Amino acid sequence: MSADVPATLRKQVFARAGGRCEYCLLPQSASVYHHEPDHIIPIQHGGETESNNLALACMRCNRHKGPNVGSFDPETGELVTFFNPRAAKWRDHFRLDGATIRALTPQGRVSIKILRLNDSDRVEERERLIALGVYVA
Repeated sequence: MSADVPATLRKQVFARAGGRCEYCLLPQSASVYHHEPDHIIPIQHGGETESNNLALACMRCNRHKGPNVGSFDPETGELVTFFNPRAAKWRDHFRLDGATIRALTPQGRVSIKILRLNDSDRVEERERLIALGVYVA
């Protein structure tokens, strides 16, 4: 839970992410809700509240991810972990196709599915932000 993250660590997570959700890349400046530290490996699964286990997440990504650490790949049916922004680069797992986020890897596919990165309202929001020059992949 993000309320358990000390203020100094929150600031560090925010700065490292450049104020953007590390999953969908939504800038904090374009969000009504505050982005929050997400435990990449949730506490209930043994994750700790430390910098290398935290990612900045927008409210939607954080709520959809919940305590999950992975899901079944829609293409292969294999159990796959989510994209981990501490262990990999966004562009190695995703690419932007217009305002739609496309997966390049199994981790990308399960992250897109569970985080609902391409729900119609999110794609429409990205279209508007891209047109304003606010959203950059």
